[in-house]
Amino acid sequence: MKRHMILFIALCLAATVARAQDTTAVCPNGQVRLSCECGCHTRPVNDYDGLNSLRARLANPTWNGSIPNIGTGMKLEGGRIKPLASSPERQEAESPVTSSGSYAGENAIPENPFLDEMGRGEVPVGAPVYVFFRLAGSYVTDTPQLLNIKSTARLAVAENLRVRITGAADSATGSSDKNAALALSRAQHVAKLMKERGVPEDHIEIISEGGTAEHRPVEANRNCRIELFIR
Repeated sequence: MKRHMILFIALCLAATVARAQDTTAVCPNGQVRLSCECGCHTRPVNDYDGLNSLRARLANPTWNGSIPNIGTGMKLEGGRIKPLASSPERQEAESPVTSSGSYAGENAIPENPFLDEMGRGEVPVGAPVYVFFRLAGSYVTDTPQLLNIKSTARLAVAENLRVRITGAADSATGSSDKNAALALSRAQHVAKLMKERGVPEDHIEIISEGGTAEHRPVEANRNCRIELFIR
């Protein structure tokens, strides 16, 4: 009996505390305030940005996330989140921003020079794929490298991309003429593999870089560089 009485008293205290802290006090007009004049609440309510933001999101499930500072300077009106625009200064502060770093509308995308160049086909899409060769070799036989070529060709076909294949040889061995011919042979071989995997011939550009000492160690210069561009 004593244990039951202690449990009953504890439940009563918990109920009293819960009634003393009204954490769901949202006025009929959608605003969350420390005090309420609408007569629906008689006690102070929790009011801080994080809680207001959560309540606003729950009350507006279709919100697309494009409005900055949700929960601060915002209100619910007609089931939608709207700014509390009351003065020209406030409207200017909450107005959509331009490409310099702020919001420019619901579906606006900030300007990015690199993305613009990529869209015009001036810079490659993503990082280049390198294929490496043995000394004086012009054929790809390693399975991992063939898989790289297959994956790159699949992407080029799926997205209708342009392919640039640049062959190179290491300038530490061979003459200039031999390296130029070897680099071209390597690029042509990789192009053949790409065409066998579905890339149209008129989508492929072949370049011979000749002998180069761009990479270390020397063996790394015996390569073909595959780059994809938007057409």
